[in-house]
Amino acid sequence: MTAGAEPLNSHVVAAANPDSSSRPSASSASRSKPIGWTDLAGVCAFSATIFFFNLWKYGFWEPDEARYGEIAREMLERGSFLIPHLNYVIYVEKPPLLYWLTALSFRVFGISEFSGRFMVALFAVAAVGATAWFAGRTMDRRRGMLAGGVLATIPLYAAMAQVLTTDMILTALVTIANFAMFMQWREGGRWCWIAYTAIALGVLTKGPVAIVLPMLAIVAFLAWQGELRGAPRRFRLAAGIALIAALAAPWFIAMILMVPRFFDFYFIGEHLRRALESSYSHGEPFYFYIPVLAVGMLPWSTMVPFLTWRHLPENPARRFCIAAALTTIAAFSCANAKLIPYILPAIPPLAILIADELASCAWPAQTGSGVPRPDSRILVESGFLLGLLGAVAVGVAIYAPEFRSPYPMHVRTALFAVGGLLIAGGAITTGIFLSGRTAAGIVSIVVSVAIATMGASWARVEAEPLRSYATLARAIAGRAPDLPVICYHRYVQSLPFYTRKRIILVGARTELRFGSRLSPDADSYFFKTDDDLMRLWNSPGRKVLVIDEADLARLKDQLGSFELIGSEFHKRAVEKSDERASSH
Repeated sequence: MTAGAEPLNSHVVAAANPDSSSRPSASSASRSKPIGWTDLAGVCAFSATIFFFNLWKYGFWEPDEARYGEIAREMLERGSFLIPHLNYVIYVEKPPLLYWLTALSFRVFGISEFSGRFMVALFAVAAVGATAWFAGRTMDRRRGMLAGGVLATIPLYAAMAQVLTTDMILTALVTIANFAMFMQWREGGRWCWIAYTAIALGVLTKGPVAIVLPMLAIVAFLAWQGELRGAPRRFRLAAGIALIAALAAPWFIAMILMVPRFFDFYFIGEHLRRALESSYSHGEPFYFYIPVLAVGMLPWSTMVPFLTWRHLPENPARRFCIAAALTTIAAFSCANAKLIPYILPAIPPLAILIADELASCAWPAQTGSGVPRPDSRILVESGFLLGLLGAVAVGVAIYAPEFRSPYPMHVRTALFAVGGLLIAGGAITTGIFLSGRTAAGIVSIVVSVAIATMGASWARVEAEPLRSYATLARAIAGRAPDLPVICYHRYVQSLPFYTRKRIILVGARTELRFGSRLSPDADSYFFKTDDDLMRLWNSPGRKVLVIDEADLARLKDQLGSFELIGSEFHKRAVEKSDERASSH
């Protein structure tokens, strides 16, 4: 027997006997009742209520939602699911799993914003369930349910659960892989196959990052434990790599064979250059994700400094969550390309850590013998913090006209509502804790934040004119369903989705550049200059032009007479009549 195999045997014994002293965590919290399936169903239903609330109320936001929705729509329309297309040209910046899932949802529920976001919200619920299960299995029932409640009410997580992008699906799959890896370490058995399957699906969602994050987490944890020796054999690494390759590699091989220059575009450009070159895409400073997490995890992040972390008993599951969170934050911080949603995979283990310490403060008798007990009175501060955040939201709403950004004014009603809900929830929570009802106080925190989070979803509805061109695209589809549509300078992602047609682009091809080079009819749909625009506009037949308000004013005299058929934010849609065409 190798040195690395000895802990595994003890963990298998511990799994068979939860009360065994050989289990990794000897605290009484670890030996308490684990989470049950009814508890998990409740946690999942709670999170689904938050994530599916208002899911259908607002149009696809630019650019990601409309882009991914259109790719899935074109898959259904063309009956071709292997090579993704956007605006009817090849688009291979991302692997296809999100598009396949969205197309399936479109097929089942019809093409709509709800069906487009359905799978993302469903995977978000799955990650909450996995988080609650993991904490409930490795710690106790209270911590499991609280971890699920915390994760479901983290604003950044809840917001991205309602956005059609790859980030939430990747987060769910990485979360499942992470937790399965830990269970393989603790109990052995077949957990590694769940991990490797989730990793493979993650690769089909967003590429090699799905391999990097779980591997970094488990390697860091094993190094912390001093158990790196023998790890490849314990985790069946060779067989796992073969399984990942069998599930994920066929699509990439097909793309290499069928799409010219795919390898250089995808692996070199979209991964190596994106990660290493600050000028390639979304460059931000190294510390970018620290404030993102601090703000995105409100109000839970405000409680962290007040909790008594030094009093936590020993538990390998906690160590693993620390390793998973820190390695994820470090990996994305080191990469040059940074966007806010990239950090989502760090949030589930952080939610477990917060729930673990909240439970230690709320029920100090369960911290184990010989460990200093935290003071549950500190939780009274949570109600004050909720109220303080509510007051900030109300203050922003009151002074919304003073902000240079248009967003505070557009979401002013939602800010007042969220602020009021948090103030009321904070007051109720404080009263409950002062009366000594600790469990009810914890529930009050979670419920207050959940209601405020659901109220905040109305901000999406109010901000739709600033972030979506769905109304404009629908107006074009209703007023001129059969006319060609020209988009000037900036490609509006919503246009092909809502008009159900290919868009003519005048200006930079941006993300369509790669696919347009492979398109045999690119000369008919991609143009560069104002002269090209005028030749199109003055050619025979009616047509629609989508153009910025400032550009419309600049080109008004050259365009001649036209009819305004739609407007949204800075964009205008104008139609040229047949009379205008015949005069030229």
